[in-house]
Amino acid sequence: MGVSFLAFCNISLFYGLNDYLLGRGVSSFWRGLLLGLEPCTALVVRPFISPFLSVRNSVSVVAASLLILMGALLSYSLADALWSLALVRIAHGLGFVLLVSSAAVLLVASLPPGRTGQGFGVFAIASLLPYAVLPPVVEWLLPFAGSETRVYALFAPALLLALPALPYLHRRVCALNRDGMAQSRPTLADIRADLRAPGVGRLLAANGLLFTATTVVFFFMKARLEMLGTVNAGLFFSVSTAATIGVRVFCGRLLDRLDRFAMLLVVLAGLSAVIALFSLAGESAAFLVLAGAYGAAMGFAIPQLNAAMFDISPAHLRGFNTNMMLFTMDAGYVFGPLLAGGLLAAGVPTEHLFVWFAACPLLGGLLARSARPGANPES
Repeated sequence: MGVSFLAFCNISLFYGLNDYLLGRGVSSFWRGLLLGLEPCTALVVRPFISPFLSVRNSVSVVAASLLILMGALLSYSLADALWSLALVRIAHGLGFVLLVSSAAVLLVASLPPGRTGQGFGVFAIASLLPYAVLPPVVEWLLPFAGSETRVYALFAPALLLALPALPYLHRRVCALNRDGMAQSRPTLADIRADLRAPGVGRLLAANGLLFTATTVVFFFMKARLEMLGTVNAGLFFSVSTAATIGVRVFCGRLLDRLDRFAMLLVVLAGLSAVIALFSLAGESAAFLVLAGAYGAAMGFAIPQLNAAMFDISPAHLRGFNTNMMLFTMDAGYVFGPLLAGGLLAAGVPTEHLFVWFAACPLLGGLLARSARPGANPES
């Protein structure tokens, strides 16, 4: 989990990158391009590297990715031209996708039987904590460092702390993983058969639909709240994140005791209703209640989708399928804003975007329910 925490620290650290670029006089076009290069690199690279990752080589990939990330963090302060900054962003995205993808392979190899939901819940907490911890730390350091890029460089040596622990991590994962097949790299025939399996395709689609829906909240909630003059956007997201973490800490055991596929239908249908209600709410109290409900639903949905994929996957394809879930997450983050932009260009008001996007988790819940082994596809 420490590896996952470090990986997402490298993303949450850059919450102020847009302001830094604006201060340098970078145009809106280039700001958008530079901000998008890192996630787009992950979207493009992940499908190509996932088939080559296994328990045997993932620790080495983690080590290489940490060195790439350290180099990228140190290079931001040296990149004085747009093209060089673009190269740094691509390198940063490459290091991030290598780190998270290899960590996912190690995670699924070490999950104890019958506790996969809790395991993915802990993984998700490790990915959320940096967003709560890093921004205030960075704000405290900025007056001393003088600029965001110097703060990025200050964090680079912290990645070295993970390197001495990697040999121990490799021995521990191999000891826990008694199934030799889980350590092998899937063949091309395995991958083709896997992606043709109905349950796998449905869960991948459900995951992509879920993260497509989250983009309307992440990118358009602030505008919605400011238009109404109600609750502060920062408070909204703090309540939402607290609810997500609370579910994963205090309700973790429920994730493995209840029928995953039925729970996904209920939770994603509930999430659909919450997102639709964002277009109708008008008072601060209503938004805060909905923020808590939204965060709680996400707290159940994300680990359950990943655990469901784990359950239906052969041992040697679990790492690959988990990375494909991350790929559909990347795709949702890329295509969600594009869909929203298209709707806005067609004349759809901002508040109505939430109703349009509410259809995504509802459809995702139906797909996830039908992915249960033995389920009737027509049901």
